[in-house]
Amino acid sequence: MTPHTLTDLLARIVERERILTRPIDRIAFASDASFYRLIPQAVVQPRTVAEIQALFRFSHEHRIPLTFRAAGTSLSGQAITDGILVEVARYWRQVTVEDGGNTVRVQPGVIGGHVNHVLKPYRRKIGPDPASINTCMMGGILANNSSGMCCGVSQNAYHTLDSLTFVLPSGTTIDTADPRADQIFREREPRMAQGLLELKHEIEAQPALAARIRFKYRMKNTTGYSLNAFLDYDRPVEILRHLLIGSEGTLAFIAEAVLNTVPDLP
Repeated sequence: MTPHTLTDLLARIVERERILTRPIDRIAFASDASFYRLIPQAVVQPRTVAEIQALFRFSHEHRIPLTFRAAGTSLSGQAITDGILVEVARYWRQVTVEDGGNTVRVQPGVIGGHVNHVLKPYRRKIGPDPASINTCMMGGILANNSSGMCCGVSQNAYHTLDSLTFVLPSGTTIDTADPRADQIFREREPRMAQGLLELKHEIEAQPALAARIRFKYRMKNTTGYSLNAFLDYDRPVEILRHLLIGSEGTLAFIAEAVLNTVPDLP
């Protein structure tokens, strides 16, 4: 597919000025902070969940993979692709302090250090403290279960997560703060919900495996999916919500998150 044809097709979803297919633009997004390099076929800058859903449909229809990118500070190459790069750093920057600073609502394009700056008057901060916090964005902090040197295990993204709004590749969008979230998830994605429960039962039926998983997640362990979610939670939507933390963007798009904050001690 030529860049011109791809632009015409994507223009049915987003405005043309938010579709980058010039060689100079594609090469500019061909690298992140890693040493890898993949030149995307196009870079798209969506504004809304509806546009994300439409991009997922486009990906299925034309069999072109999507990769989401926030700051692109990853050292492991998660933010590059030779498919369509969906850049969410530009239009997903909202941050709202709630409950007197005890929680904070963020979109994936807001810089972690900026969230802490907004929380400073409340003497609170987010738990994750990656070394790149003044550059990396919340999408990557969540997708990589960022920990940093001080937060250890107890205050990482997994353990301080309050709720998520996520978009599955099918287009299903779930706000896990909704009291009916699990019911909605089971109704709209019955195979996925059942599959999560089957995996949970399979793990729990093997005491040695369950004990090994619990042991591994008592220490800092952000390699692979957060298998402890199958032991920590019972409802499918809660299991998936925590599997998304550390999933590196492979399971769903995180549109918004609410995090429990921690004291910012003097």
